[in-house]
Amino acid sequence: MAGLNDVLNSARSALIAQQLALEVTSNNVANASTPGYSRQRVDFEENPSVPTNHGLLGTGVAANHIGRMRDRMIDQQIWGASDTNGKATAQQTILSQVEAAVNEPSDNGLSETLNSFFSAFQGLSAQPEQSAARDNVVQQTQLLVQSFHGIQANMTQTRSDIANDIQSKLVNINQLTSDISDLDVKIANATTQGMDPSSLEDQRDLKIDTLSGLVKVNVSDAADGSVMVSVGGTVVASKSGAVALTSGINGNQIQIFAGDSTQPTQVTSGELGGDLESYNTTLPDYMSKLDAAANALITQINTLHSAGFGIDTPPTTGVNFFTGTSASDININPVVVNDPSKIAASGDGSTGDNQVALAIADLQNKSVMNGGTTTIPQFYNSLVSTIGSAIDASQNTSSNQQLIVNQLQNQRSSVSGVSIDEEMTNLTQYQRAYQAASEVVTVVNELFQSVIQMVQ
Repeated sequence: MAGLNDVLNSARSALIAQQLALEVTSNNVANASTPGYSRQRVDFEENPSVPTNHGLLGTGVAANHIGRMRDRMIDQQIWGASDTNGKATAQQTILSQVEAAVNEPSDNGLSETLNSFFSAFQGLSAQPEQSAARDNVVQQTQLLVQSFHGIQANMTQTRSDIANDIQSKLVNINQLTSDISDLDVKIANATTQGMDPSSLEDQRDLKIDTLSGLVKVNVSDAADGSVMVSVGGTVVASKSGAVALTSGINGNQIQIFAGDSTQPTQVTSGELGGDLESYNTTLPDYMSKLDAAANALITQINTLHSAGFGIDTPPTTGVNFFTGTSASDININPVVVNDPSKIAASGDGSTGDNQVALAIADLQNKSVMNGGTTTIPQFYNSLVSTIGSAIDASQNTSSNQQLIVNQLQNQRSSVSGVSIDEEMTNLTQYQRAYQAASEVVTVVNELFQSVIQMVQ
């Protein structure tokens, strides 16, 4: 009887183990399309053998552990590549908006309006006494002013939008770190109690995936299954709680702070890093160069114009052609708009003289910027070229990094992803093992009946 009991217990352990394996396989199939889900596996272990007169005899099987299939090295590589991709993607989006604001090359771009502006003065030099030529100068100047204003206004708006986006991303980041911390507590508790936290770990790692695209993270694992997630050297998520990131303005720049710290947290990558670099460095540089071009135009033309004479009676002199000092406030002097006869084309006030108009027209080809090495149109075209190169660089980086991320995700999928074919194979294996164990139980039951009948 003791022998039959041992056989029955072995069969019983097989039924329990194979049933659990069937349940895990069923769960894998059910979550084959669930984002972030990692395939789970039951680890079987032979029960301790017992000594008999014939040697050691096995006592069945036990389902020792349910664990998820995950390669932590691949996870770390994905998180490392995601932040670079996030930064390039954010910058590409922003630079595309800047490119649209500059609108080059086009008939309405600043480059073309500059050409038309200087051409208007060239036309004035040919007909300095004609009111139509003077009206054309006013008209082309107003179009030029509108171009400067439009580009600078669009860049200013883009920068404001970036600031809003930074706040939105901080909200997302803080929610993610809070969720990661809450999950870490549950994971640590489950691990301590000997429970399988696989589903919780999947949820947490999926959130870290999202977080790594927003900001560069460093993730370190603890023995209890929890993690510590750091940003810029500061732990922002752990089972001890989350530390919120906030922003502050220092001069003309946005800085990021962790918790109550007064020292800025360095955020140089991820979508947040891309936004910060664009807001703090890239856009101000472009706007500064646009201001420099406008200021050079204002200064150079006012110097020439104020020394010349109009055709009114007596000839007016000492009038600035432009007002303002930058791209945002450049404007044609209202005095000139109201009375185009005050446009100074003459250098000495004599009738028909065109020295000033020619000098202003020639300014198009005069090197007055970058230490006297670059003309105003060349300086502006260099800015346009810089923007175009930056867009190309961000697009290339984004494409390359996305390719790397995709390759790593494919590697992770080969380890953690659910293969329906493989699960069906396992399902058949566990089914047959279960049926075989059931047959053992049936046979043992028949043997018990035979023994009972013999006793009777």
